[in-house]
Amino acid sequence: MKQENNNKIEKIHSEAKIHDDSFIDASCIIGRGVIIEKNVYISQGAIIYGEAVIKKGTYIGERCIIGHPQRDKLQRIIKSKTIKIESKGALVTIGENNTIRSGTIIYSDVYMESGCQTGHNVLIRENTKIGENTLIGTNSVIDGNVIIGKNVSIQTGVYIPLYSKIGDFVFMGPYSKLTNDKYMMRKKYPLKGPIIESYVSIGANAVILPNITLRERTIVGASSVVTKNTQKADILIGNPAKVLKKVPDDWN
Repeated sequence: MKQENNNKIEKIHSEAKIHDDSFIDASCIIGRGVIIEKNVYISQGAIIYGEAVIKKGTYIGERCIIGHPQRDKLQRIIKSKTIKIESKGALVTIGENNTIRSGTIIYSDVYMESGCQTGHNVLIRENTKIGENTLIGTNSVIDGNVIIGKNVSIQTGVYIPLYSKIGDFVFMGPYSKLTNDKYMMRKKYPLKGPIIESYVSIGANAVILPNITLRERTIVGASSVVTKNTQKADILIGNPAKVLKKVPDDWN
């Protein structure tokens, strides 16, 4: 393991397993039980909680937090005075050749497959699975209990709430929003995020209401508000969104 200076050795737990060909920059904190594979680069000020696995070829940017504990586990950390959390298996797995840019916070119980990227200051909450080659843009928030497929492009400032499901090859434009609370806490309602099927494209600033299903190849125009389920290959525009036409056959 390469290190920039000897001062930070005391911030790496003796039970962490770090490959000799990986690099840990200054001021990092590496918790008990962390596994860091070959050719990983961890930048200044990053914190990795115990039981995380960082697979080979991954870059962790400045001031990232990997494995941030859920609310119900914080008290156990305070009492034990260690950043290890007892769990069955890894709390977080960051796949091979991922790029996690500065300021990103990834909570516990997150599984990120290979080839993913985040922009700066991304938040990914607990119990989330992210498929390979997915991009999550700067300042985006994934609020937990979310499934995201492979080759998804999530642009700057996107919000994805609890209990949402996103298929493969989905595009979410800048500042588009999914929602999961129909009555905005004014009435009891079981939170239900949207289901976004594969090959859907959502334009900038569009809003998808709770429990809505966007079927395969749906296109949602910029600033539209979707209040009803769609059929395959619908193109929707407006507020409330209405079907303009079907996606032409020559559009990929």
